[in-house]
Amino acid sequence: MNNVILELKGVSKKFGPAYANQNINVQLEQGEFHAIVGENGAGKSTLIKMLSGVHLPDEGEIIWKGKAVKLTSPHAAQSQGISTLFQEIQEIPALSVAENIFLGREPKSMGFMQWSDLFKEAEVLLRSLNIMIDPRTKMEDLRISERKMVEIARAVSIKAELIIMDEPSANLNEDELKILFDTIALLRRQNVTIVYISHRLREIFAMADRVTVLRDGKHIQTINIRDTNEAALVTSMIGRKLEEYYPAKTVESGDVLLDVKNLSLPDGELQNVSFQLRKREVVGLAGLAGSGQELVTKILFGLVKGFTGNIVLDGRSFVPHSPRQSMNAGISFVPEDRKTQGLFLNQSVKDNMSITALFKNFLTGGLINKSKELRKANSLIAQLSVRPQDPYKHVGNLSGGNQQKALIGRWLIDKYKILILEEPTRGVDVGAKMDIYQEINKLLEQDLAILMVSSELPELLGMCDRILVFSEGKMTAEFSRDEATEEKIMEYAFPR
Repeated sequence: MNNVILELKGVSKKFGPAYANQNINVQLEQGEFHAIVGENGAGKSTLIKMLSGVHLPDEGEIIWKGKAVKLTSPHAAQSQGISTLFQEIQEIPALSVAENIFLGREPKSMGFMQWSDLFKEAEVLLRSLNIMIDPRTKMEDLRISERKMVEIARAVSIKAELIIMDEPSANLNEDELKILFDTIALLRRQNVTIVYISHRLREIFAMADRVTVLRDGKHIQTINIRDTNEAALVTSMIGRKLEEYYPAKTVESGDVLLDVKNLSLPDGELQNVSFQLRKREVVGLAGLAGSGQELVTKILFGLVKGFTGNIVLDGRSFVPHSPRQSMNAGISFVPEDRKTQGLFLNQSVKDNMSITALFKNFLTGGLINKSKELRKANSLIAQLSVRPQDPYKHVGNLSGGNQQKALIGRWLIDKYKILILEEPTRGVDVGAKMDIYQEINKLLEQDLAILMVSSELPELLGMCDRILVFSEGKMTAEFSRDEATEEKIMEYAFPR
């Protein structure tokens, strides 16, 4: 390659006395896939915002195609050919796909919108990117993966030569991820440069040419992806030696705690699923999205009714009718989408942690014992390494990893028998992942059993004693830790 399209020379950005980025020196080559990684707080977001025209650097220069430029606004960046896909999709849901693609640039004649031209141009553009979406469809009617594809189409429509993607794979299943990667591959064949920010190292090693590591606002290294490995990259990101990404289990599995037999739903979404879960055991549920594994966990937590089959929990027959009943029986649940299904984003860390245990644990004489509640919250914040260590901080203002820790902390106040984890480290940085894995191991030492649903196969392989594979509502395979491989799991996950 060696054809530099953009260069950051000594770029720094301060907020008050603190540097968010300090003396960043990075070159981006035309047509490359360049990943940027680092823990939350490493400076990735600030760097993106300077390239996107949201922030101006306080020091240094941005060189675009050989000339120093000042990107004073997002429009200024776009006019240069730099487009950004932020983690939160930028859209007007009530407008059509075509209107969102060409917003502010619609074809007009004598001041009137030319609707036929708008839809035709959008359709040609979408088909050129192999995106099979009707341009007349409203954005609010699309799946999240389709909405992200529309954002890419918008970037291409302004003839972007550099597209920055911030966590584009968040909330995508494996099929949707393939669509994203196919579209990126097509863009690269058109010599578009991709800057890709992600916590998912597996994606980076599959797609990237080079990777830049940020830590504490500083540029640590830029390296060819073929010259590094996951362990070395993680060590560079967190600044300490990575002895074991997935910690070794310290306890033996115990007696059978949960026995599920012939679990089924009448519409065939779940068919005769049988398995056991032992004390101090982690059992993973794997499969393509919608294969039934999520239905198992939701049935156990009382969120899905109308099932048939038998469930025995700790030696007693159990028929979950509601989350409250499941909680009373000793089952706790961390849902897949923490922001919409788990957390109260406008409430404090303390309130989010204590909400399910408030009346049982913190009532004194009919009143909430605020000091006791605060002591417990502070204890959990320290135990889980939640940052910042502020119990009154709104949980919506925390990073993804710290939000997830707060949500897990909710279930550590009472003593439960089973913890269900859906996508426990989705959108979580490497350091927070390691903290969560360590906490899972500690929970096993307290006799807890864990059911884990994850789309990250390395996570299941690294943390689970056994892995159950689902396909089309059926459990198609069971592997021990020693037997399981990604290839075996995917073989049984695809429909036969």
